[in-house]
Amino acid sequence: MIVTPIKEIFDDPLQLESGELLPGFEIVFETYGELAPARDNAILICHGLTSDHHAAGRHDKDEQKPGWWDGAIGPGKPFDTDRYCIISSNVIGGFGGSSGPASTNPATGIPYAMGFPIVTIADMVRAQTFLADRLGIERFHTIAGGCMGGFQVLEWMSRHPGRLANALVISATARVSAHTIALWKVMREAICRDPNWRGGDYYDHRPPVDGIAFGAMVGALFWMSRDVMTARFGTNIIEGKKPAYTFEADFEIEAFMNQIAEGAASRIDPNGLMYSMRAMDYFDMARGRENLAAAFSDTTARSLLVSYGSDWRYPSSEMEEIHQAIKAAGAACEHKILKSDFGHGAFIYDFEDLGPVIRDFLS
Repeated sequence: MIVTPIKEIFDDPLQLESGELLPGFEIVFETYGELAPARDNAILICHGLTSDHHAAGRHDKDEQKPGWWDGAIGPGKPFDTDRYCIISSNVIGGFGGSSGPASTNPATGIPYAMGFPIVTIADMVRAQTFLADRLGIERFHTIAGGCMGGFQVLEWMSRHPGRLANALVISATARVSAHTIALWKVMREAICRDPNWRGGDYYDHRPPVDGIAFGAMVGALFWMSRDVMTARFGTNIIEGKKPAYTFEADFEIEAFMNQIAEGAASRIDPNGLMYSMRAMDYFDMARGRENLAAAFSDTTARSLLVSYGSDWRYPSSEMEEIHQAIKAAGAACEHKILKSDFGHGAFIYDFEDLGPVIRDFLS
């Protein structure tokens, strides 16, 4: 499946939660499948922190890897493109082409860099409503996402309840923990302490690739559990190599960490990652409300919540809190707990059990 990203430009200002006003913005997205004449078969996919709008297929036949959820999206797959039009939208404030710190500031003619206003998950979702309006979609058949994508689905349910019939929330929580905020702080510091960061003004210089590479390696220690690393790599020496007794990579796990670092440095805009992490820092569905159930008081969508017993980042107990809050608000909701050694990243890397769950939910 060959796909081409699409960019929509909005001249309308976007009011942000911080009180700042974004004077116009752009959204990049991809579509898979055909939109029905009644526009009632659209499914919005919301991406996670280190992903983007490229959820499935390839941009050209020579692209080595398909989109991050290629196993889920396509003809006959759980998100069946023979039945549904799948829309994957790149969030504002991050990286990947939608408006963010790498975008040109119309007031100065140079990239915003750290002058871009802070955005929240709610701001990302509000921008997506502009895209839905532009596409003529009054109500999505389903909105789905995992991790930060799951945060977006929850915001859709809370702030725009009439615009989705079904919601699929995977590996998410109602609020980030102090531990997550601390992790993002460490990763941001890794970027900011790289001399090439230049206070964020690196777009005409060498970017802080060392900082984001180090931050990505730190993050990998939290995305993959000790047991998964042991099972996948152990203390194996790199195949075909003898111990060199130096500080160069001798072990398979070291080679893997180098791949993580190189991938992040080549694919992710450091400023954009910092802004996305900060948006997650401020995420708390109960903030400013009497309780969590109040966040879903107007929710009418049928929802499925999926968590993993091995996910200590966003444990099943926190997803169950969301389950009980939605039920207390009177909406139909089910919570399924799946098993996987991959923990938080299971919805991407271990699709064997999740695929049938999605298919059954959509059916």
